[in-house]
Amino acid sequence: MSEHPSEKPTEPIYQETKPLPPRASKPPQPPRPPRETRAMQTSKTPGGTPLGGPANYQQQYDYDRPTPPPEHVPGRKSRITAGLLGILLGVVGAHRFYLGYKGLGWIMLLITVVSLGQAWFVPAIWGAIEGILYFVMRRGYWSVDSKHRPLQW
Repeated sequence: MSEHPSEKPTEPIYQETKPLPPRASKPPQPPRPPRETRAMQTSKTPGGTPLGGPANYQQQYDYDRPTPPPEHVPGRKSRITAGLLGILLGVVGAHRFYLGYKGLGWIMLLITVVSLGQAWFVPAIWGAIEGILYFVMRRGYWSVDSKHRPLQW
């Protein structure tokens, strides 16, 4: 009669081994000088003397140009526009096209067109709910566009 596999003695998972020999210690190395970054590099004249000041300082950091406030970054979509499009034109999926979700926009448009307007209330209610969510939700799916950029007010 054969034994069940679980009744057979098993080999230990970890086998005892001899301890490893001690590692040879390396002599301490002197500290390395810091590397020069682009901002730290200085321009030099043909003779090899520095001109003074970091190279390309103005071009690299561009401090003379004002930065726009974070609320008005070009290319970001508006939460108000998305909400109003969802409430007013949700029947054709205008808010989805605006935010870059073209697949869902086409689905909402096709529901209206294929039903010859008989099922207009389905995408209209769908769009109205999403429009309200764009106004209310501050984080998560309803606060970003298709490229995962946050919506601005």
